[in-house]
Amino acid sequence: MKSITILQPNNESLVAQLGSFYNAFKGVSFGEKLEFDLSYLNWVFPLLILPISAYINETQSEVKIDTCNIKSYLEKISFPKGVNSISSFQRQIQKYKTYIPISVLNKEKTVDRERLESLFSEKIYKTLGNISGAQNAVCYPIAELITNIFEHSKKESGFVFGQFYPNKNYLDICIADCGRGFANTYKEEKELKLSDAEAITEAMEGNSVKKDKERGYGIRTSKDIVCKALKGGGFILISGSSALVSVGQDEKLVSLPNFYWQGAIIAYRIPKPTGAVDISPYIE
Repeated sequence: MKSITILQPNNESLVAQLGSFYNAFKGVSFGEKLEFDLSYLNWVFPLLILPISAYINETQSEVKIDTCNIKSYLEKISFPKGVNSISSFQRQIQKYKTYIPISVLNKEKTVDRERLESLFSEKIYKTLGNISGAQNAVCYPIAELITNIFEHSKKESGFVFGQFYPNKNYLDICIADCGRGFANTYKEEKELKLSDAEAITEAMEGNSVKKDKERGYGIRTSKDIVCKALKGGGFILISGSSALVSVGQDEKLVSLPNFYWQGAIIAYRIPKPTGAVDISPYIE
């Protein structure tokens, strides 16, 4: 079994988290069983830890945490298996104010999934504080991006994890699946042969994969809410061998050589709002 060492990111930025994640999975054949070594980590953010959790659940890979410096934190967020029931989620959020546990959303359990998603959004909103417009700004991206997983991935489960950093005044959220990914979805649904970068571009331009739907702005709208309406947020989308990196007004597509994620990962950072938030200019 191949051992994968997860190195400490250079800093706390989303881009640094992406770099650490990329370096760890570079050269991995997606689906192979791995053993993850987290002993070099002193702290971790959702973009780095949630995909590892998703991969472990997907492939039955293994992880060593007994001697890990962040063992207690990983246990608090229910790494790696996550929680998949309302009762487990409620127990966790009652115990910890800023930890929102890794949550496994099951497609077939529609009512439970929607309730778990709702509890997740409510917890995040309460954590950020009662600020005008904040609830819509927080809940819209979560609902849209989770819906996207179940509409397009063709997997029975998806993963979501959030962490608020009160001393830094921002919230990180990550959503991940191990499904088809953007390029394969366009190929299977619309018979379009696109590279991973082209498929991400199509999605961000609102070109829906559904044959009976002309436009699909959910992902782009979510990105604009995070980066523009919430002023200074960051947004990263990974699928296949490409990533979209958007921070504030700066945005670029990044190639990830010798790397492949089967499915999609979306991570974003929300600065704690200091005033009223209006998302209406970005709703299409």
